[in-house]
Amino acid sequence: MNQDTEPPQADEPLPDAILSQAARWHLASEDDAMAEAMDWDGFTRWLEADPRHRRALDEIALADRLVAEHRASLWSSPEAAFETPFEAPSEAVPAAPQDVSRPAEQRRRAGGRGWRWGGLAIAASLVAVLAVPRFMGQFGADPAEVYATDAASRQVTLADGSTVLLAPRSRLTVAGRGQEHIALSGGALFDIRHDPGRRLEITAGDLAISDIGTRFDVQAGDDAVRVAVVEGKVDVRAEAMDGPLQLSAGSGLAYDRGARTAVVGPVHSGDVGSWKDGRLTYDNAPLALVAGDLHRYAGVMVDVPPALRERRFSGTLIVDSGDAALRDLVQLMGLRLGGHAGAWRLEQP
Repeated sequence: MNQDTEPPQADEPLPDAILSQAARWHLASEDDAMAEAMDWDGFTRWLEADPRHRRALDEIALADRLVAEHRASLWSSPEAAFETPFEAPSEAVPAAPQDVSRPAEQRRRAGGRGWRWGGLAIAASLVAVLAVPRFMGQFGADPAEVYATDAASRQVTLADGSTVLLAPRSRLTVAGRGQEHIALSGGALFDIRHDPGRRLEITAGDLAISDIGTRFDVQAGDDAVRVAVVEGKVDVRAEAMDGPLQLSAGSGLAYDRGARTAVVGPVHSGDVGSWKDGRLTYDNAPLALVAGDLHRYAGVMVDVPPALRERRFSGTLIVDSGDAALRDLVQLMGLRLGGHAGAWRLEQP
C-alpha cells in the first residue's frame, strides 16, 4: 500500500470484491478437505496486502455464525440463495503434513469438520455482512460496535461495567442487545462482571468461549487460539473438538487447528495478560506462535520456515523494542537472523 494513502476508517463500507475474496478464503480454510490444498502463503500475502482484508475476514466469520444461528429467518425462498456458486481460492497447493504429537496433558483430538454451507455460502455471507445493522435489528439487537487498534492497546467498557483491554493490532466486535455476542481477532484481556441472567459468548477463531463472570485472556491468531483463566471459570467449545471443556482459574487451553489438538495445562496467574506490561512469557510454545506474537505486540515481522515452525520455545521476551526481542529469541534458541529490518527470517546456524 502506498504510504501516502490514508488508512481506511473502521466504519468505512467494504467493497463487494474484498468481501467476496474474504468469504472464499474463509470457506476454504474452514473445510478440512479444501484446507489441505489451500495456498496458505497466498492467503497470508492477501491478508497483509490491505488492512481491509483482515476486517473483511472478521466480518465474514461473524456473518457465518449469525447466518448459521438464524438461517430459517434469513431466507423466505431458499432457492434464491444458490444464485452465487462457490469457487475455491486460486493457486491452491497441497499443504505440508502436520505433526500431530503433543504432550499427554488432557489432550483432546479434533475431528474433521463437515462442509456446512453448501451452495449458499457466498450469498449468505455477503448478505449478512452488507446488512449487519438491519440483520441485528431484526433479532432485537442493536447494531454491532467495532473496535480496532494499531500499535497501542485500548480499553473497551461494556454497558454493564465489564472491561476488555484490547491488545495492539487487534479487533473486537460487540453485538447483541445485552452485548452478549463478541468476536475477537488478536488479543484481549477480559474482566467480566457476574450476571446470572446473561450468557456471554466470545468467538475467537474456531473457539466459542462462554462466560458468566470471570477474568481471562484470549489470544486468537489465524490457526491457533489460546485461553488463560485468572479468576472464575469459562466453557470452551469448537465444532472440531470432541466436546466442550471447562477451564478454571489457573488453567489454560492451547488450540491448534492445523495440528488438530486442544491441550489443557496450568498457567501462572502473573503471566496472564503480561503483554500489557511489555513482556511475553512462554512455556513450550511453537516458534510460529511466538513470531505471530512478536508482530502483534512488538510490530516486528519475521518469517519462520516450515522446518522451524514447530520448534519449541520457553522463556520471557521483553517487547519494548521489537528488534531487540527478536535478537533475544534468536540467541536463546541458538538460531541465526537473516534478512533485514522489515523482512527478517529465522535460519538454522
